[in-house]
Formats: sequence, structure tokens, C-alpha cells
Amino acid sequence: MASKNYQPVKRYGHSTIKIGDYLYMWGGFGSGVHYDVMEVYHLPTGAWAQKPTTGTPPPGNFGYSSVAIWKDIYYFGGYGDGYENSLHSFNVDSFKWRELSPSSFDHGPMKKSHSGLASAHFDGEDYLVLIGGLGSSSTHKQPNAQYEDSYGNLRCNEIHYYRISSGL
Repeated sequence: MASKNYQPVKRYGHSTIKIGDYLYMWGGFGSGVHYDVMEVYHLPTGAWAQKPTTGTPPPGNFGYSSVAIWKDIYYFGGYGDGYENSLHSFNVDSFKWRELSPSSFDHGPMKKSHSGLASAHFDGEDYLVLIGGLGSSSTHKQPNAQYEDSYGNLRCNEIHYYRISSGL
């Protein structure tokens, strides 16, 4: 872990996830830049570090949703050069990213940011539950969901489930 002298980049629109004795902070926006670095805070020592990662990370953006299941952090959507609906996981033991679903209008939830993301466990399976969000359009609307124009953006209350074991 780095010394206490390292300071994380100033940003907003990121999230921080706690696993064990560490806080994992990724993404966000500040000083005209979309950040795509993983910064880690060690709670017992108060030390920050910027850590290198491998694999396929999500694009640097802000307003994405994140949740942890065991040693994996899941990141959905966000806004950078446009709205996203990609899904990525980050393993805190290996510091490796995996793209689970690329951003596309052809499948999954609409491209959006500021969604709610929760984990659920039932019938012996782990799921991600994605709720609502803010996007620019939806090419295929979910039955019984509501969509509202809000200052040129589309707010929705869609609900999507993603089974971790099968990717569906």
C-alpha cells in the first residue's frame, strides 16, 4: 500500500465500495476529465494508493451504478461520451476487470446513468437488480415501465435482473 502522502484525484459522480478493510473508488469526473483509475483506501492505516489493473475496464465515466458481491464489484452504465449500458466486474483479489455485457441498444436495459443497483440471492443464485435511471432514449421499452421526459433526458423505472452464474 502507498504512503499516507498520496491524495486521490478530485472528482464527483464516482462511487466507493467497501470490501474488507479497503475502500475501492473508480471513475467520476473532474477538471474536464472522465477518470478511469482505481484508487484504494486502506481503512486501518488511512493510506490511499492508485493501483494498476488488468482486463477490460468500463469506460471512464460518472453516474454509473455499483455494488459488491463477495470479492467482485459490479459496475453498470454511466455517462461519459454518451450514456452506457455496459456491465463490468472488478475482482479485488486479482485487480482484474471483466466485461460481462458490452454497451448496446440491441439488448438489455436502455443506455443510462444514475440507476439503482442492488445484489440479491435467491434459489441458490446471485443476481444484480437494476432499477430506474436517466438516459436519452429507449429503443425498446419494458412493458409496464414508466418513461418520463425530464429536460431532454428520459427517466425510467425499468427493473432488470442479471443472473451472475449465467449472465442472463
